[in-house]
Parts: sequence; C-alpha cells; structure tokens
Amino acid sequence: MAMSDRRRQPTSRTAEALRLVSVSKVYGTGDSAVTALDGVSLSLPRGSFTAVMGPSGSGKSTLLQCAAGLDRPDRGQIVVDGEEMSGGGEAALTRFRRDRIGFIFQQYNLLPTLTVEENTALPLRLAGRKADREGIRAVLTQVGLGDRLGRLPDELSGGQRQRVAIARALVTRPAVVFADEPTGALDTRSARDVLSLLKETVRLHGSTVVLVTHDPVAASYADSVLFLADGRLAGHLPAPTAEAVAERMTHLGDRAAERRADSGPLMEV
Repeated sequence: MAMSDRRRQPTSRTAEALRLVSVSKVYGTGDSAVTALDGVSLSLPRGSFTAVMGPSGSGKSTLLQCAAGLDRPDRGQIVVDGEEMSGGGEAALTRFRRDRIGFIFQQYNLLPTLTVEENTALPLRLAGRKADREGIRAVLTQVGLGDRLGRLPDELSGGQRQRVAIARALVTRPAVVFADEPTGALDTRSARDVLSLLKETVRLHGSTVVLVTHDPVAASYADSVLFLADGRLAGHLPAPTAEAVAERMTHLGDRAAERRADSGPLMEV
C-alpha cells in the first residue's frame, strides 16, 4: 500500500501501530560497507511503550530513523498504523510523517522566538490543519504547562522544554511517537518526570511510544525492551527493571567488545 495524502481518522486505526518486515540498511560500499540493520522484523501493538537498547554500533538509532521515516531502508517493509511507508518522493514522505508520527528529541528542537503555545501548534500549521486553540491548551495542561502558554523556551527549565516537545508530538494525535534519548540533557528529577509523563500518555491516551535510550533506568519505565546487536534483534525483556536491563546490556557490551577486538571498531549507527 503506497503512501497517500488522505487524512487519517482515529477510528481507522489498526491494532498494530508499527510493523517492520526484514528491514535492512547498509552504509558505504565495498570493503567500507557497514550493515546498520540486518533483516529486522518486529511488531508493536497500539498503546504500548517500548524501549530500544543496544551497544554502540548496534543499529538502534538507524532503526528509529528508518521506522520514523527520517531515513529510507535499503530493503524491507515499514508499516505505520496500517499503511506502508513506501513510494512517492520526499514531499509524500513528509506528509506521511506529519500525519502519523510524532518526534521527541534530546535537544527539544523548539523555536526560540515562538511561545510555548505556538511551538506546540507548529506541526498542525505545517500540515495545513486547523490549530484548535482549546485542544492545544488542553494538551499543554495535561503535560503540566497550562500556566506557561505565553512563555518563550528560554524562560523554561530543561524539563519544561521537554514537556513542550512532548505536547508538540502529541498534538497531531500520531499513531506512533518516537523518542530519541529524550532525557539525555536533563537532571535526574526532570528525567524521571518526563519518563513518567510518557508512561502516562500511553496509559491514559492509548499512545504508542518507542523510546531509544542507553539508560537502563529510562528503559525500566517501558512495558518492554527490545535489544539490538550488530543490526539484529538480540532479545526481548518484558516488564523490565533497571537491574535486569543493565545486566542484559553488560552481556551485549562484552560481546560487542570481543567483536571489535577481532574486526576493528564498529561504526556508530
């Protein structure tokens, strides 16, 4: 099924939020070629909170970029909310992302000259959709910023800026929200608040969140953890604890170190 420009209605959503089928991505050619993803297949249901972890060079960032439509895989199929991400040019891919996918990044990516309310409304305006002021304010109230609507990003703490980024990601009601190290620039308390907020959006609103992180504590907030190694799925941990995640990561890290000793450094992907 090719991408289309039709508006997605919430009632049309499938039980499956994200599916990857034999997705592969190679960077470089010849002797310098690095396989970032090697036939990865997975399925995530709606209303799930999944963390993705792996050693340096495991492919976790490439997985996020391909699944979110920020990069194109060389082979394989990516389906978001029942529609395949394929065909068309960059304009079609951009429309697909705006309609079905939300993003939360480590550095917030807020526009400094726009207020909290205006930053939150930006995805709607870019998509040519009506910016419902009441709905925008409701989302900001849900993330604890109902009294900060007219503030500029420089007037907020790091945790508050990330809350704006979460509100911005949720305002379009996307099928999947991808969070790339969203707590990496925050202090411990702010990070805990942001992770609790992500967990709450899943529980209360049925959102589907995919969190890429290197932090076992952050991963423990998820419903389950997927582990990557050498561009392949290397395990699944339901109901994770920080201790169990850290132990699994230690084993994967030891294996990666052994491989680097044998074949040289791995490329970070």
